[in-house]
Amino acid sequence: MAKRRPLPVTTEINIFLLNLAFAIIHFVLAPFPQFESVISAFCVGNLFGIIGPFIGVVWLVLHVIVRPILNYLVYDGVYHDIFISNTHSWIIFLVSLNLIVAFTDKSHKNVHGADYRRKNNIFARAAEKFFDATFNYIPMTIVPWDEDHSTKSSKATLPPNRQYIFAVHPHGIHCMPLSLFHRKGSEFDKRFPGICEKNLSGLVATVMFKIPGVRELFLSLPYIDASRSVAEEALRENRSLFVCTGSGEESLLTKRGEDVLVLSKRKGFIRLALSYGCDIVPIFGVGNSDLFETYNFGAIIRMWLHKRLHVSIPIFHGRYFTPLPYRVPIRVLVGEPLKVPQPQHRGEKPDEEIVEKYLKQYIEQVKELHKRHTVDRILHIV
Repeated sequence: MAKRRPLPVTTEINIFLLNLAFAIIHFVLAPFPQFESVISAFCVGNLFGIIGPFIGVVWLVLHVIVRPILNYLVYDGVYHDIFISNTHSWIIFLVSLNLIVAFTDKSHKNVHGADYRRKNNIFARAAEKFFDATFNYIPMTIVPWDEDHSTKSSKATLPPNRQYIFAVHPHGIHCMPLSLFHRKGSEFDKRFPGICEKNLSGLVATVMFKIPGVRELFLSLPYIDASRSVAEEALRENRSLFVCTGSGEESLLTKRGEDVLVLSKRKGFIRLALSYGCDIVPIFGVGNSDLFETYNFGAIIRMWLHKRLHVSIPIFHGRYFTPLPYRVPIRVLVGEPLKVPQPQHRGEKPDEEIVEKYLKQYIEQVKELHKRHTVDRILHIV
């Protein structure tokens, strides 16, 4: 088995505690699968609030397990003297420690071993089952490029020995189709086996690795920093990549009932493909834009923040004005790979004219894919 990416001790502990938190929720809700799927989808919709269950399980471990053991082994009341009397000091210490690790650690830039992490303990496996329940609430089906609408038959293949860049659209509030690539046994993995398990990494904005809780979630999955240097290192290592090309800007333009892609000037993934001779595979999640209601309050200021600080703040809500997504199935269209010429030297910079040419070809291919598999659905490309 390939060696997995090394992480700081604090990060490994946090990942274990996150797994423990969601494992506990799974054990409680497993007898009620429909309810578990709703709670799982709520947690996914409330991605930046994932720290909540983490704090809850820390409190549970301290009060239910650590307190009686300490009071028994040392003296009655020692737990209160150490923790309760110094609550504020402990909070400041733990928050500071996690922020220091988040802003100094470079694990997200390490491509070696950034693969699917096998679930090697009962809590990790249970946590994975909890998040898998989301797909009972939001079912996702794979639609290959040559699928016959009437018979659903398809002969499409993606040989796992080739190198790909999977360009995923649209971002929506949360780009749900990305989860098909970081999960072994996903619908994509079943339809195109041999790609998800190894040598496949997702690109995520640097800021995601600076938020406690969210950082641990992405590091427990095969995600790496989205900077060009890290992406190039991954391609030099013969890894394939999956990325939501529209990034946070696309999330700010999300509108229910329409598909808005920020694509006309997105040349980075095209340059990478031309530099390393990778096939570009368009992935389109029809329905991903419909999971949340969005608003354009302060749109100019929020777009300015994104442009200047790379911080995206979409205003949205799901069902009952909560982060629970609307129950919308997603059809994930897998486009035919766009093959690019092999460079004379891997990593060489392609001519801008060639980049423009293949970007235009790619956009036309996305338009055709969308047109063939949707009815009366608006597609905007900006």
